[in-house]
Amino acid sequence: MQKNLLFYEKVNKRFILFLALVCFSGVLFAQNKTITGKVVTNESDSSLEGVTVKVKGSATSTMTGKDGSFSISAPANATLVISSVGFLSQEVAVKNQSNIIVKLATDQQSLQQVVVVGYGTVKRKDVTGAISSVTAAQIAKVPVTTLDQALQGRAAGVQVINNDA
Repeated sequence: MQKNLLFYEKVNKRFILFLALVCFSGVLFAQNKTITGKVVTNESDSSLEGVTVKVKGSATSTMTGKDGSFSISAPANATLVISSVGFLSQEVAVKNQSNIIVKLATDQQSLQQVVVVGYGTVKRKDVTGAISSVTAAQIAKVPVTTLDQALQGRAAGVQVINNDA
């Protein structure tokens, strides 16, 4: 009887050790790594600020800084979704990369339907009130040095004030 009891204790210890190894190996293989990168425009390779970088299928996300760089923690087999207003969204597979450079192409269609207001952006069809548009062609006709000069007198009800000393 004593011999059987010792046998079962050894089997129990080995089973518990095996179970612990299986549990910890799952944790080791599912570790996240830090992925860094930069988001630039497709046309001029200039950096983009405020672009959303999100891990697909997760709530983890971040935004690019002033120089277009980002840093996010994600699994090695993750897919990043990069999106910004006025640009086509792009999905990038990480695949053991630690530094990624993403080039976003402009979306001309979406730019025509977005209105920038003082507190965010809304679709043109959802705006209640008057909308005025100043096109690049109108601005190009007049020689100006600053944006406030370009908008002055082009849209009804817009007051442009220069606060520089």
